Amino acid sequence: MKRAVLIILLLSIGVLSAVAFAATPKNPGPEIINLKMGVMILPFSHRKHQQDLNNECFHCHPKKTGGKIDNWNKETAHQICISCHDLEEKGPVECKQCHKK
Repeated sequence: MKRAVLIILLLSIGVLSAVAFAATPKNPGPEIINLKMGVMILPFSHRKHQQDLNNECFHCHPKKTGGKIDNWNKETAHQICISCHDLEEKGPVECKQCHKK
């Protein structure tokens, strides 16, 4: 009986480890990315967004596997960030929430 419990426990740990390993991207990128918005710097919690989106990089990046967004500008930020924040009903969606004077 003890042997069966031990085997089940070890298998459970193995399965959980495999799932955790598979969910971790090969290149998780930096934890925080400082996005330049004109003269303003916007600290972006990259790792938190990865976790929230289950490492599905294609939501924000043109390539399925991620990579640098080459054309980061106001229009890109508004299109990617605001639309997702609005859809998920979390995160800033109004001008003054990001653009503090």
